[in-house]
Amino acid sequence: MKNFIKIQALTVILISVFTVVNAQQPISENHSNRKVKFGLRAGSDFSSPTTDFEVIKEQLNKNMQFGVFAKMGKKVFLQPEIYGNFLVENDIVNKKIVANSVRVPVLIGLELLNLKVASAHLMAGPMATFYLNPVTDKNYDYKLQLGGGVEVLRFLSLDVRYNVNLNDNFKEELKQLALNSGVNVTVGIQF
Repeated sequence: MKNFIKIQALTVILISVFTVVNAQQPISENHSNRKVKFGLRAGSDFSSPTTDFEVIKEQLNKNMQFGVFAKMGKKVFLQPEIYGNFLVENDIVNKKIVANSVRVPVLIGLELLNLKVASAHLMAGPMATFYLNPVTDKNYDYKLQLGGGVEVLRFLSLDVRYNVNLNDNFKEELKQLALNSGVNVTVGIQF
């Protein structure tokens, strides 16, 4: 419970900072002309990619994540994020949501296609994960996130990213794009 309160407090502080910084930007008639955009992001981790709806539903019921992000730049952009990852534990009586970790990816992106109404991008960068309730003696780890996404109407985004462990087998995992580290799917809203 104490860790959950810490995550809530951190999220409120970050949203407040992003809101203040966003308010300092000059008012522009065209939202897409702003240099820095902020937003909220929610999603889930999947242990492996699948199109089976029942497996997707089961994995969505096991974990969720919520956080904030900033996007700086247009064609080439920097996108730092911070979000909490929560696990849903079922006991005999009811479900319990447990704060698992805080994740901080810092991604560099490239817009590949811009159709004004929609755009597509690729992104990659490191992600640090700080475990709040470590099951082992490991309090943190680092991964590389690789992926892409689409933006619709310059305010709604969908990203799909692969997590690659930064360990001794890094080169082998990258060559095979081994997905045993998981697939991260998020939806974001930009302000």
